Amino acid sequence: MKILFQEIINKGIAYKASDIHFIPMEHYVHIKFRVNDTLTPYETLDINIYRKLLVFMKFQAGLDVSTQQIAQSGRYTYKLRSVYYLRISTLPLSIGCESCVIRIVPQYFQSKKETYEFKDFKHFMNKKQGLLLFTGPTGSGKSTLMYQMVMYAQKELNLNVISIEDPVEQILKGITQISVNNKAGITYASSFKAILRCDPDVILIGEIRDAEIAKYVFQASLSGHLVLSTLHANDCRGALLRLLEMGVTVQELSQAINLISNQRLITTSHNQRQLVCELMFKNQINYFFEHNQTMPKSFKRLVSKLDDMTKEGIICETIADKYI
Repeated sequence: MKILFQEIINKGIAYKASDIHFIPMEHYVHIKFRVNDTLTPYETLDINIYRKLLVFMKFQAGLDVSTQQIAQSGRYTYKLRSVYYLRISTLPLSIGCESCVIRIVPQYFQSKKETYEFKDFKHFMNKKQGLLLFTGPTGSGKSTLMYQMVMYAQKELNLNVISIEDPVEQILKGITQISVNNKAGITYASSFKAILRCDPDVILIGEIRDAEIAKYVFQASLSGHLVLSTLHANDCRGALLRLLEMGVTVQELSQAINLISNQRLITTSHNQRQLVCELMFKNQINYFFEHNQTMPKSFKRLVSKLDDMTKEGIICETIADKYI
């Protein structure tokens, strides 16, 4: 099984796949690679071979191989010229088998070629305090853009950057990274208290998942620190409303947030990946709350940007419809 496992992972890396999907049927299993947001068929396995392979993969990731009744997730370090973290997640199915998805993450974050959009964000890293919030669905490039910015802060601006992530999935050279581990007592609360004593210029919080994390993020951003974090939201307006639901006050939102980016990674007509963002600035956030949660006329929605790209032939209507 080890050889079969290596063949599949090596092919996935060669295809530049972000995920490998194992989709069981009654007698066989489809293997598909997610490449540029599209599932690409790779191979079909006999169900009995897959069961043996799944046991091997679960064992490598430290999962319980004796049960098929619960969803599980674990991580495995894989070496192929470079080092990769494989996040292996299983899900029990009604047909008596488990599906499996492997997320492929390079161990070390590789800075991408600087894009026009990234240049627009640079000057925000010169701020002494406040929150830069990156929003969008899974796979929209939130973490990648956020990592780009803190690497720029560390390398070009010589700033002290400390991150709290749950878990740390990629190593950022030159940046102090803390991985949350509740069982070991390494919580968001204890980590925040510790890093504030370590003179950080920039604090990166992997994701605002609940009211507790939101509280710490806004405390830090209002106490003389520049904070970067992500949030799952469909648009900038939705991000503000979600934070209100988490108990953040209008005053805190207006004072703390320097920028909200809501973004998508889209595939162009030339089969290239391009970042498209709607940006909401501090003055627009203030307008939003001062005018009964109405978006200002100066705000350009993501839908409008995608419509412009369709008219210019950069993307087709089918692609645009996927992201609206």
